[in-house]
Amino acid sequence: MKKISLLGLFFLLMLFIGCSESIKEMETPYTIKITGSENQKFSGHYSFVDTKGIPKPIHVDAVVPMEYKGKGIAAVSVFRKTTAEGTLKVEILKDEKVVSSLETNQPFGVISLGKIPDTDSIINKILGIILG
Repeated sequence: MKKISLLGLFFLLMLFIGCSESIKEMETPYTIKITGSENQKFSGHYSFVDTKGIPKPIHVDAVVPMEYKGKGIAAVSVFRKTTAEGTLKVEILKDEKVVSSLETNQPFGVISLGKIPDTDSIINKILGIILG
């Protein structure tokens, strides 16, 4: 009986390792590009979600234009203008193609932007099951 249990545990472990490698292959390059009015100041957070989980968001205080590059299965960001004037635009690029974009000219405007895996991807289906 113990041999069967250990053998079953071994096969489950091998299945998990094989699946995690397949999921890791789904990671792609992302770029979060921030542009806007000349010398527009902004602050906020961004993160690239990889197969290991959601890392702690990275905080930035900067001036446009800026780009942040990473690799993962999703990219998320929240940025705000730190002045009343000007325009702030945030784009998320996946494999160098714009997949999500927002712009604001509101005083101290906030942009919350993300790109999750496509609805038919295995990652999105797994997230749907986990999150309900």
